Amino acid sequence: MRRQKKLGLAFPDEMLKVARNSGHFRGKNLTHDWEDMLFPNYENNNVSFHLSIWRLIAVACVVLIIFFGLFLRLFHLQIAYGKDNRQLADSNRIRIRVIHAPRGVIYDRNSVILAENNPGFRLGKKIIGRDEALALEAKHDPIYEDLEVDAIRFYPLGSAASHVLGYVGQISEEELKDPQYKDFRLGDRIGRSGIEQLYEQSLKGTDGAEIIEVDAQGKKLRTLRTIDPIPGKNIYLSLDADLQKVAFLHLQEGVKKADSCCGALVAQSPGNGEILALVSVPSFDNNAFTDPSKNQEVSAYFNDSSSPLLNRVIGGVYPPGSTFKIVSSFAGLSSGKITKDTKIEDTGVMNLGPYSFANWYFTSYGKKEGLVDLAKALQRSNDIYFYKVGEMVGEEILGDVAKKLGMGKKLGIDLPGEEDGLIPDDAWKKKQTGEGWYPGDSLHMAIGQGFLLTTPLQVLASTAFVASDGNLTQPHLVTKITSPQGVVIKQFKFDPLVKNIFKKEEIESVKHGLNLVPLDGGTAWPFFGFSVPTAGKTGTAEFGDPKGKTHAWYTSYAPVDNPQIVITSLVEAGGEGSSVASPIVKQIYNWYFNPDKSNIKNLDNTPISTESAKILGE
Repeated sequence: MRRQKKLGLAFPDEMLKVARNSGHFRGKNLTHDWEDMLFPNYENNNVSFHLSIWRLIAVACVVLIIFFGLFLRLFHLQIAYGKDNRQLADSNRIRIRVIHAPRGVIYDRNSVILAENNPGFRLGKKIIGRDEALALEAKHDPIYEDLEVDAIRFYPLGSAASHVLGYVGQISEEELKDPQYKDFRLGDRIGRSGIEQLYEQSLKGTDGAEIIEVDAQGKKLRTLRTIDPIPGKNIYLSLDADLQKVAFLHLQEGVKKADSCCGALVAQSPGNGEILALVSVPSFDNNAFTDPSKNQEVSAYFNDSSSPLLNRVIGGVYPPGSTFKIVSSFAGLSSGKITKDTKIEDTGVMNLGPYSFANWYFTSYGKKEGLVDLAKALQRSNDIYFYKVGEMVGEEILGDVAKKLGMGKKLGIDLPGEEDGLIPDDAWKKKQTGEGWYPGDSLHMAIGQGFLLTTPLQVLASTAFVASDGNLTQPHLVTKITSPQGVVIKQFKFDPLVKNIFKKEEIESVKHGLNLVPLDGGTAWPFFGFSVPTAGKTGTAEFGDPKGKTHAWYTSYAPVDNPQIVITSLVEAGGEGSSVASPIVKQIYNWYFNPDKSNIKNLDNTPISTESAKILGE
């Protein structure tokens, strides 16, 4: 039996044999004919089959790309930025409230509080009053949830010490760009002047935080964690709070009596440079800057033509008048042009070329004082004597000695806003006016007039130099910085800026002359018969006022044998130093050396309180 063949790859050949035997298939191209008959569109189907494979591959690639993209997105969301996204998710139910740290407390030399923190209310970046906070609570206003009980700055002495302490104000967006404020946030309050500004980094504490869970409406559900704030460091000043109040009130009173707008007074311990009192009139209430109800009052300070925000002790510059004769005395003595015994005749008027220079005593009373030595020249503030000294030594020596005694440059007190003043010379005058220095300019300079400008602090420094037997120590306010717990972090100590620049006998000669000023025959007549021996120098400085008004100066120290305090007072356009400025200093001495200060009464006759009372000295 013949075995049947299996059809294989040669199946078309088998079909051809059948066709030849049977005759059913005919044609020239039988191969194509039978394919077309059995498998219509066979070749087309074969092409379609191949196209479908490529489509599948394309679809597979697209699917792979999509899944790979999803994988990358999931990796990005859950791995690379998983922490951030979890925080974003948590932020819908978890909030962080900043707990603002209280600022450090500022104390005086006797640990009396000068700047402290009282409870108040903060709503976001804004401080609001108690009544507004209670109203929000009563209305169940949702915004009440954001209300924070904050530590609000308070100054017990108010305007009496505002130029020393300064105030606090909200930080601006521009300030936040400054690297020194990198740890601050919008809404934080920073020191704007005084000690608050200069010691901002010490006084600012470290803010804490409260992490809370809230519901969909933003209401607090529970506290998850609390980080306590760390208060700022405490600062101790050399200031005497009671003396500060007494000085402020007597200066205010003296300015008012003189029908003046403004004045300045500064007191210092001569040996170590510690500032005991520093006041400027007019002043401002630094508590107004943290009281929302006093916004109009604050705006008025910035628009007031008398500039109540200006610290005149360090930022006001004035011709020093006859207080500069202390400098001229040292210039004459140290240069060898005069001795303490050199006598110059007071002729009433000194002529220099076509110009005449008169003595104040001759101008006012038509009198002359004969032969005058250094001691009498200081006692009587004789202009003719010091005109001659100026003529002998010239502007270079006068300027050099003035600079040695702290004039014409910043003394470096730890307060912002100190001015240099001006010690003029030939180069300066040529630059400013186009003219050279004339001999008459030296005469004017020797009596504290002309182009010369000083601050009250610089006049005080020259007086303290004499009181401390030739040592000039940098004036300063801060004595130490402590932790909130009272541990001393930094103790301040200052060495003399200058010493041993003049001979002992030269210093004694100047001291002798200043000792005579408050005695009979001297120009500080309000001190005649005063129980405490004092020394000083009056000054009456012209400043080009159309009505002929003059600045009134008095600079002094006491007691003579062992100086404990140096005081310089200035009343702008107040008149004569002897009758206007010296009585202010006398009243302060009267209180300062009074062993029974309990007799001092408050303005409202209530018992004395060193924290908030305004003292009026007897």
